Amino acid sequence: MEERNIVKRNTIVRQTVPLLIVDRTVTENQIVGDLIVIVGQIVINLKMLIDIVPCHRMKSRSLTIKGYTLPICARCTGILLGYSFFPFLFVFNLDFPLWLGILLNLPMVLDGWTQKRAYRMSNNTLRLSTGIVSGLGQSIIIVSLSQIIISILL
Repeated sequence: MEERNIVKRNTIVRQTVPLLIVDRTVTENQIVGDLIVIVGQIVINLKMLIDIVPCHRMKSRSLTIKGYTLPICARCTGILLGYSFFPFLFVFNLDFPLWLGILLNLPMVLDGWTQKRAYRMSNNTLRLSTGIVSGLGQSIIIVSLSQIIISILL
């Protein structure tokens, strides 16, 4: 018996199907077909993961790369990219002060606030860059607070 994932209306249903092996040779079409199924499953899983991100998802504020518009806005994309610094901060035990993490969040807050108050119009490049800086700042805050909590408990 072999388990396969079957996609039905944006949900994945695990179904057990009998597998009859008649010929052990694998054709190129079978490999390509299986690869397409695997890639399709990865795309569905990524879409489900992206749905967790609280974002307005306005297409005018989202980045477009080679004709494909990303599903989340430039600012949220930047924040998620900034989070990629977290493992380095945590694993290499880089010690940055908590105030630096807070300070790194100010550019994004100011960019968003001045745009909301209609003092000026922001652009996707600025949204992306302030988002990356904010994501780095949030990573610093998480690591700093974790180190403080661990030092209190131990």
